[in-house]
Amino acid sequence: MQIDEENKLPRQVFSLSDITESIARMFNKYYAVPYWIRAEISKLNYYPASGHCFPDLVEKQDGKIKSQVRSIIWRDDLFQISTKFEEVTRQPLSEGMAIMFQAYVKFTSAHGLSLHIIDIEPLYTLGELAREKMAAIERMKKEGIFQQNKLVPLPLLLKRVAIISAETSKGYRDLLVTLDNNPAGYRFISKLFPALLQGDGAVEAIRKQLQKIKENAAGFDAVLIIRGGGDEVGLACYDHYDLAREVALFPLPVITGIGHSTNETVVEMVACINKITPTDVAHFMIAGFRSFDDRINLAVQNIKLATSQLLESANLEFNQLTEAFQQTGRLFIDTQHETIGQLALAMRESVSAAVFNHRIALSR
Repeated sequence: MQIDEENKLPRQVFSLSDITESIARMFNKYYAVPYWIRAEISKLNYYPASGHCFPDLVEKQDGKIKSQVRSIIWRDDLFQISTKFEEVTRQPLSEGMAIMFQAYVKFTSAHGLSLHIIDIEPLYTLGELAREKMAAIERMKKEGIFQQNKLVPLPLLLKRVAIISAETSKGYRDLLVTLDNNPAGYRFISKLFPALLQGDGAVEAIRKQLQKIKENAAGFDAVLIIRGGGDEVGLACYDHYDLAREVALFPLPVITGIGHSTNETVVEMVACINKITPTDVAHFMIAGFRSFDDRINLAVQNIKLATSQLLESANLEFNQLTEAFQQTGRLFIDTQHETIGQLALAMRESVSAAVFNHRIALSR
């Protein structure tokens, strides 16, 4: 027991563990049951080696953090929660996501306050994702940029393309194989700008590559954003306002092939062309060349036909002129023959008369 020198009274001093253990007992007494809580995941903190997850949770107001706490999802709980969550939302748990979860409020002397998450309601997050998607669409329409990229002229031939994808993506490989092996032998020039295609960091990664492409926009006919080879999980980033705005305002036509979903993302809505899968994008590019090829072949056929018709018409006219000339020539010759005959007859008659007159003159 220590003495307070100022008041000369006994001073009670506690160890840190005394205080924290007391707080822990209070939490165990008053927070013995789990609670349903709403929050946003600011950082996921998933550790594959252990399988555990330690999300940092926040509540924001006017863009500023109002409350913050650590949480825990043990491996077995995480497996069940993630499986159910992805089945419903088609998205993995990720940073920036609003969730409603059931958790025990825990306090330990060693780690302080935390929330032990035992369940997450995916329908709440699904509703939040839908709300954020509609908000992005309405905001872009209000700003007058929703249809902007669709107004960018699409070149007749898409020969030089910038591709935003992952180098290991099956969709990227499918695109290249389809383009390289087109039956007509058309040749395409492509450059890969690698980026994350889903989940945390995808929005900024894709935007960063779009900025790089914009710096050399004159070197490309269009931009392709493609992903494939997986399921539809992880498409929430394509509903993000910042990424959709970047696509809508891009100076080159943007063509998307980012999934098999019938529920279009905002990026797909604002892109100049959406062809669903990377293979569909490749066929679209090939079809442009084939259409141009068909038009050239049709033009050649039309020129040949027109030339043939022109030659036939000229030949017919020549034959008609030849026949007319021949008829005119024969008529002229016949006329001349008749004239000569008449002249010859007249000459004979004149000579006969002259001879007759000369004989009469001699007889006198």
